[in-house]
Amino acid sequence: MVEQCLILVGGRGTRLGRLTDDTPKPLVPVAGRPFLDWLLERLAGRGLAEIVLLAGYLGERFVERYDGKRIGATALRCVIEDAPRGTGGALAAVPGLAEEFFMMNGDSLFDVDLAALAGLPADEGWLGKLALRGLPDTSRSGVVTVSSEGRIDGFAERGGPEPGLINGGVYLLRRAILDRLLPSPCSIERDVFPALAAEGRLWGRAFDAYFIDIGVPEDLARAQIEVPRRHRPTPGERRP
Repeated sequence: MVEQCLILVGGRGTRLGRLTDDTPKPLVPVAGRPFLDWLLERLAGRGLAEIVLLAGYLGERFVERYDGKRIGATALRCVIEDAPRGTGGALAAVPGLAEEFFMMNGDSLFDVDLAALAGLPADEGWLGKLALRGLPDTSRSGVVTVSSEGRIDGFAERGGPEPGLINGGVYLLRRAILDRLLPSPCSIERDVFPALAAEGRLWGRAFDAYFIDIGVPEDLARAQIEVPRRHRPTPGERRP
């Protein structure tokens, strides 16, 4: 059973303009509460023993609000990077990393079934399992190609006007992936995943689940309405 989840919360969020001048993007208010609160509460009750927030920009804000707290049975802690090192660099700096762990973005909510992601069939050599999203038009998105058995064959920077699969930003990874990280700054999505796909060590599946990313003003405005409407409290849930 996978009991650890890493959440990337270190981004600057420049597309939100002055909203992130003194507030990290995951802490921007949605319906009167930090967006990250909503994400953490969606994760409550999913069998996680620990959530680790990988912070950077204004990292002390996350420490003040979450470090040492709990949501139900899930403990929270924060790790702050000393300089921007990319998603791979942030991962490399985590002490106490589990043998297998989930990893996701802190500025988006992709409401996938984590148990189903962990249960994806894969051969013994897998290093990552990715939750994918289907889009009717992938002309503005990077595309993921997947074989019939679920092995990820590769990534393309852009698709076309036809339907396709894209990276949903929710992963199950093995600790051995650390051996594949490049010197910082390193992006696990750009610098690591394509090489692993070429070796047949990445697997994926499309999930038909709610998704929202608050990275642009239009989607942040949409989140103000949609996120609280979709929130289903978990029994025993406690806010941080």
